[in-house]
Amino acid sequence: DIENNKTDLQRWWLLRMIYTKRPFQEKMVLFWHGLLTSASSKVGKGPKMLHQNTLFRNHALGRFNELLKAISKDPAMLIWLDSKRNRKRTPNENFARELLELFSMGEGTFTETDVREVARAFTGYFISNDAFSFRASQHDSGRKHVFNRTGNFDGDDIIGMIMEQPITAEYISKRLFTFFVHDDPTPTFIKKMGGILRANQYKIRPLMRFLLSSREFYSEKAYRAKIKSPSELVAGTLRMLEIETDGRKLPAVLTNMGQTLFNPPDV
Repeated sequence: DIENNKTDLQRWWLLRMIYTKRPFQEKMVLFWHGLLTSASSKVGKGPKMLHQNTLFRNHALGRFNELLKAISKDPAMLIWLDSKRNRKRTPNENFARELLELFSMGEGTFTETDVREVARAFTGYFISNDAFSFRASQHDSGRKHVFNRTGNFDGDDIIGMIMEQPITAEYISKRLFTFFVHDDPTPTFIKKMGGILRANQYKIRPLMRFLLSSREFYSEKAYRAKIKSPSELVAGTLRMLEIETDGRKLPAVLTNMGQTLFNPPDV
């Protein structure tokens, strides 16, 4: 029962990485897992971490805005960032702050007022039977002031407004660049990536097609610039050498190397 056994869940994902016919998709899942982080240490047992991993796979190369909407209602995330405690009378700002600072726009691109008002917009998000549940009685339906705009915004409205901020496309472009290429992209290239993302209505697939066929990706600076994570090293080695495995010993190997899938220390 992989849903309730952390080691079996890690083994399941590693075997997917090793034997999938879509290795790029699995690497994108790993990217989203590292950015839109939740961890089993707080989320606990049950299907929630597995369902979040599947969510990343389904949205891996789709629209970034749709992924953010889905993750805002994901039960694992609702637990991880205390969204299920975000009530009308006592808003919890944890998800709002992470959404703006780490998931979409970056540090210094918003105000504390924005955080408070965004938290209000996401009130009423709860979990029922391991699934997302919206409680209208706990949602703050009053007017909010976010990004110098005022209105009766809900969570999906906020994500739509985040997509309208020029910095958003550049922020996620830089995160993708530094994950796949090297750690020092030029501002000019990131602006170009951001323009491509906006021109394609935030679809990740055409942006990645551009990035992975760019001169920057094949440049001398990119050569051997990225150090593989333990999961990439282990899965890649087994794929390359065509080694048959049932994966039973692999989670412990990764843990000894400093990576525990489904339980990252933080974003």
